[in-house]
Amino acid sequence: MRNNQTLHLDYQTITELEILRPEGTGQTIFEILNRTTTPGGKDLLKSKFRNPPNQLREIQNIQEAVKYIIKHRDKWDLGKFKRIMDHVEYYYYSKAEPVTSESKIGIFVEGIVYHIKFRNYQKTINNGTRNAIRFIMLLFEFYSVKQSNNVPVHLQNIFSELNEIFNLGHFQKLLKKGFNHSWPLSALFFYDRIFRKLHKEEMLRLINLTYELDSLVSMADATTEYRLVFPEFIQAHEAILEFDFVYHLFLKKPVKNSTSFGSGQNFLFLTGPNMAGKTTFLKSCAIAVFLAHLGMGVPAESMKLTPFNCIFSSLNTTDNLSIGYSYFYSEVVRIKRAAETLKHYSKSFMIFDELFKGTNIKDAFDGSILVINGFVKWKSSIFILSSHLLELENSIKKYKNVFFRYFESTVKNGKPEFSFQLHEGLSKERLGLLILKNEKIQFLLEPDDLKG
Repeated sequence: MRNNQTLHLDYQTITELEILRPEGTGQTIFEILNRTTTPGGKDLLKSKFRNPPNQLREIQNIQEAVKYIIKHRDKWDLGKFKRIMDHVEYYYYSKAEPVTSESKIGIFVEGIVYHIKFRNYQKTINNGTRNAIRFIMLLFEFYSVKQSNNVPVHLQNIFSELNEIFNLGHFQKLLKKGFNHSWPLSALFFYDRIFRKLHKEEMLRLINLTYELDSLVSMADATTEYRLVFPEFIQAHEAILEFDFVYHLFLKKPVKNSTSFGSGQNFLFLTGPNMAGKTTFLKSCAIAVFLAHLGMGVPAESMKLTPFNCIFSSLNTTDNLSIGYSYFYSEVVRIKRAAETLKHYSKSFMIFDELFKGTNIKDAFDGSILVINGFVKWKSSIFILSSHLLELENSIKKYKNVFFRYFESTVKNGKPEFSFQLHEGLSKERLGLLILKNEKIQFLLEPDDLKG
């Protein structure tokens, strides 16, 4: 079980929504939004993508920090840290032990012995300690011009930690010497011991705080570049989610759609022909909810929501032959996982693309009714189910918390055309056969000796 302070997303959800994937397996949300300048900042941002917060105050604090950075972006250049951070990390984790002596003479003598005896130690001292000193100077310079009474809480906390470390005696003496100070070998021996023994935890904290700043600047830059809009969070027992013109980030010319959950309606039954936009809409909604919890902007013109503690998707379930699962049984297992997830995370946002495609229509219908009858009982969660089983309407329209939307299509010159616009109600269109005929499947299946 994951930390209950973070938004829960299992591996299938993260993969289906294309938030993160193994490298080289396709475009991801992380890749297009990552604007970090340091490798450590990238790793931290990726960790945030895996574990967004779900607590309202924390989300709002991050959101305010990102807004502040956008407003003062010209003063938040971290470019100077790009090259130095790898060197500082390598130095921090160096296997060459620092000197153990405490007196200046002892440190110098021991350092000279190490310098002669161990080649790695010489590299650590000459390069690593100098890089660490430069890093501290750069971070202090960056921090010292950011002090202001109107800095948001999240940034105040970061600056407070920096201030606490910079006020330690050894760091104060170092900072007073400035960038242009000449560092003799004896001083490098001394500060190596300070950085990697006496204040090793503080050094690691400085490194991690720099990565935190880098991740926040990245979120600010991505929000600006993609013209994302900050959502409004609402604290309420009832699940609330309102989108105005939400769209998918992967699309260069997206068609934007709006919908609203709340006032007792938390289950959207979505219909429409294949290729009309249902799956893209499902993903768009889930990704917007995800980005909102990160504290950054979302791809919509406006958005309101209550915090969720889980996002769950079932879009591309596949069979698993290695453990003997058929396609249908894999679907059943995924629905069972959804039910178990609701037991742990009662405030969930769940999306499903066609239940039980791997069985006959009668079982798919009965199974869908069984599942929907269960989902509608969870009033603190929100569900979107896309389906081709239009006959389900008669069995589920009795529920006051269920509402219906559909994507339309038109046929021109025998070919389907899609507006990708969401409409109120239920689709009555069935275009599967038309699409098959347009691809001339019937002619391809005709044996050659029967043609002509």
